[in-house]
Amino acid sequence: MKRHHLTLLFTLFASLATAQPQATPLQAGQSPEGLVYFLPKTSLQFHILVEKTTYQPGQFARYASRYLHQDGIGLDAATSHRIVGIEVTQLGVRDTSKCYTVKLKGPLWETADVRLTSDGILQAVNAEPVKPLVRAPFTPAPQRPAVNPKSALSAEVLSAGSTAKMASLTVRQMEGLQERRQLLITGEADDMPKDERQLQLMIDEIDRQLQLLMTLFTGTVHRDTTEHLLTLCPDREIQQDVLFRVSQRLGLVDKDDLAGVPYYISITDLDQLRQKYVAPLNKKLDGFYFNVPGRIRLTIHREQEPVADFTLPMAQFGFDELRSSALFKRYITHLTLHPATGAVERMTYSEKEK
Repeated sequence: MKRHHLTLLFTLFASLATAQPQATPLQAGQSPEGLVYFLPKTSLQFHILVEKTTYQPGQFARYASRYLHQDGIGLDAATSHRIVGIEVTQLGVRDTSKCYTVKLKGPLWETADVRLTSDGILQAVNAEPVKPLVRAPFTPAPQRPAVNPKSALSAEVLSAGSTAKMASLTVRQMEGLQERRQLLITGEADDMPKDERQLQLMIDEIDRQLQLLMTLFTGTVHRDTTEHLLTLCPDREIQQDVLFRVSQRLGLVDKDDLAGVPYYISITDLDQLRQKYVAPLNKKLDGFYFNVPGRIRLTIHREQEPVADFTLPMAQFGFDELRSSALFKRYITHLTLHPATGAVERMTYSEKEK
């Protein structure tokens, strides 16, 4: 009998538990309770420029020291990467912890033009929203078409029977080009051009051939820069967290990839507004909330070497504040908020028409 009573009690408790109301997240926009909106928090987008350098040894690299007296010429192909620039832009994303409802009652409220983003972030009231700053996309420099240095070799060099002989004859060809260049400059060449423009064209062509022939000894270096984007939305101070890593061979890699050298990020709360803010005692006031952002200092460094330093406003390092609905009931209030921080960008008032 006792077991039967216990079973009934468990069944009763289970039915009560399943009957509990389920919380439903508020949807932005008009509702029976009023207008539901969100404030933003500030997301950071890092634009990281990585330069890739590719070295390809020349065909005669091993003879550079003997014939050209140039030491330290690499004999093997190599690839390296390095950071050449870091910029930060700010974006406003919905802060689900800052969802508010304002009751639109009265003539001015009912005709108010309230602008929300597609995900419900408050942008403006009776005004045009501020357009977010959009960074121009990175455009790499145009690459010149590669030219095969062998195209500058003479027939005598190409017909040589060994690499060593080809290197020796190439040096002789370069000496002949340099001698001809000097004769053109001094005006002693047999085929001197009639005007200075033609003379400059001939000298430029000799320089081009000399440069091509030199790369057969010193090798070629190709550089290419690409942009990488990282997004971070911090809500606390950070002390030397790994933001990303850079590998000499692979370039930018994930922060957990030990193949790369770490780049650290630190964030310092400069104003400590959240700690200083005292919430008002009267919580029954009605109106629009907006953000009072705090300022942070963001630094990025590699080992002990600083790489970038920024001072930025951040919504989540400040607090939110209420603008009383009285301002909207007595006047036509024009309000715009900053799209990344939710701070008041501009607020003006005009008398209502009688």
